[in-house]
Amino acid sequence: MKTRRLLTVVAAAAAALLGGMAHAQQPVLVDITKGVDARIPIAVPPFATQDPGLAAVAEDVARVVADDLTFSGVFTVLPRDVYPVSFTGFTADLKSINFPEWQATRAENLVYGLIFQEGSQIVGQFRLFDLKSFNQVYGQEVRVDAKNARLAGHRFSEEVVRYLDGVAGGATSEMVFSVTAGETKEIYVADYDGANARKITDHKSLSIKPKISPDGNRIAYVSYKDRYSYLYVLDRRTGKSTPLSKEVGLNSAPCWSPDGSRLAITLSKDGNTEIYLRNPDGSNPVRLTRNTQGDTSPTFSPDGSKIAFVSDRVGRPQIYVMDSNGGNQTRLSFHGGSAFDPVWSPDGKMVAFVSEVRGEGMEIYVMGADGANPTKLTDSQGINESPSWSPDSRHVVFSSNRTGRSEVYAVNVKTGEEMRMSRFPVPAEGPSWGPRRR
Repeated sequence: MKTRRLLTVVAAAAAALLGGMAHAQQPVLVDITKGVDARIPIAVPPFATQDPGLAAVAEDVARVVADDLTFSGVFTVLPRDVYPVSFTGFTADLKSINFPEWQATRAENLVYGLIFQEGSQIVGQFRLFDLKSFNQVYGQEVRVDAKNARLAGHRFSEEVVRYLDGVAGGATSEMVFSVTAGETKEIYVADYDGANARKITDHKSLSIKPKISPDGNRIAYVSYKDRYSYLYVLDRRTGKSTPLSKEVGLNSAPCWSPDGSRLAITLSKDGNTEIYLRNPDGSNPVRLTRNTQGDTSPTFSPDGSKIAFVSDRVGRPQIYVMDSNGGNQTRLSFHGGSAFDPVWSPDGKMVAFVSEVRGEGMEIYVMGADGANPTKLTDSQGINESPSWSPDSRHVVFSSNRTGRSEVYAVNVKTGEEMRMSRFPVPAEGPSWGPRRR
């Protein structure tokens, strides 16, 4: 029987700062399922500020850091009811920190932050202390636009994860996804935790399956805005969408190459579905597969040398891999069910995919990049689909209709924790995790 508990994750910090004032966000309920692996206990109290007008911002940025560290799966953030009795808040004076009292909470590390404003920027001066030695072990100053103070917390938390676990977190990243409104679906972008969600297409049609480019500046997607399923690329810097492919038949499943210079796509213009390469402007098309049963859903390996894809050539969907020029096509999945919608992890070690095994629903799996050790990550009623990896390869995000409507979930690949990302608009589907922002 599953262990189930409810965490409150505050997707916090100010969405805007006007005249030194900020509005705190509402708590985000994240439903955690399955066991929790051993984590590093860490304390993240509200941050200090010498500006009374920034008090809410300082506390909210601290909550962003705490939420990011919790989500990473590396840390357990201490609840405030175990803080030292004498603690009334940080000040700008580091000498006021009573390290022995914080050590008594059994936290291994303490996060300190000082928040202030310089012109149009919020500045965060952050420090990480080891509560065994009472020494500062990491420090960082972060400057961000005052309209997005929470980004300061995201940047620092990524580096805390890197310092204590070896690989930076993915807290500065964004996700793109599709949101249903009536009979239309539009593309949205949001912070990885669902905060700052905003619509970036307004086609008043069906726009789905977005994929964000490696530099985060472009989004490839499918839209029926011109009646048929065509592929487009949206430049986020200009807000302009240009056609990628408007061939007769199916145009679908875009996937960016790691350097952003090419996209692998699925077309049926020559009969059955096959995989092609094109430049982002639609030029220089190259056909990669030639199979009578159809091939689709390409995904590049992180080094760009391989492409995993789905084929029906054995009678039901299975995952195959080929060189990025179309050569050396071999089967990858042999776990006993159908397998489709593959996506390669950023570290190159795993492939996430969707599988439908007899007696089960559509579930999210991962396997080694060589096809070894297929492991089921989800175990629920309903349809779980559209997996996408976090930049640090710790999580897989996906959409699920297990509650009766499509929502965004994430699962920690190491611990098996499933999280309902309830800050996202609903119904939401087809999430695609983007790169870290700098």
